Amino acid sequence: MSMPAVATRGRPRDPRRRDAILSAAVTLITEVGYDRMTVEALAARAGVSKPTIYRRWPGGKKEIVLDAIRVKHEAVNALPDHGSLRGDLLALLAATIEHIDEEAHLAAGLISRLRESEELATIMREEVVANGRCRLDGLLERAVARGELSADARITPLFHDIAGSILFTRSVVLGESLDRAFLEELVDHVLLPVLHIPPQKA
Repeated sequence: MSMPAVATRGRPRDPRRRDAILSAAVTLITEVGYDRMTVEALAARAGVSKPTIYRRWPGGKKEIVLDAIRVKHEAVNALPDHGSLRGDLLALLAATIEHIDEEAHLAAGLISRLRESEELATIMREEVVANGRCRLDGLLERAVARGELSADARITPLFHDIAGSILFTRSVVLGESLDRAFLEELVDHVLLPVLHIPPQKA
C-alpha cells in the first residue's frame, strides 16, 4: 500500500536571493555604516521582503553581517598549495589586494562604533581578525610540513598583523601601487626575515 504524498509548504530557497541579500548588506555597510543599516533598507536594496530576510536570519542584522563576512572570505580560505611558503604568501597577498578597497570601506563601516558596541567588536575579533590570522597559520603549518620552518620556531604574534597593516597603509592611506614587485619586496624583505627564513625565489 503506497503512502500518500506529504505536501511541502513554500518554495525552495533560491541561493541567488541569499547572495543578493548578503551583497546588499556589504554595500550598505560601506555606504552608511553598520548602525545606519536597517533591515528595511536591506530589503529594499536586495529587492526582497523583510519576512524573507528574517526567515533566513532570525537574529536580524548581526546574523546577516556575520554571514556576509564569512562568505566574502571563503574564496581566500581555499588558497591552493603553491609549493613553498614564499609562493603561498605571495598568493595570499595577491588574493587580499583584489578586494582591498571594498574591505577597507567595510571595515570603516564596522569600526565606527567598536568601542560602544560589543556586538561589533565581537564581529571584528572573531570573523575579520581571527579569520586573517587563521589563514596565515595555515600557511605556516604547510611550511612546517615541508621542512621550511621548524616546528619549534618562535613566531612573534606581530607576524600576523604586519602584512595587513602595510597593505592598508600603502593602498588606502598613501594611494601607492600594490604591484607584483611590491608584494615580492614585502615577502622577501619583511615577512620571511621575520620568520628567520632567507628569501628564496619560487
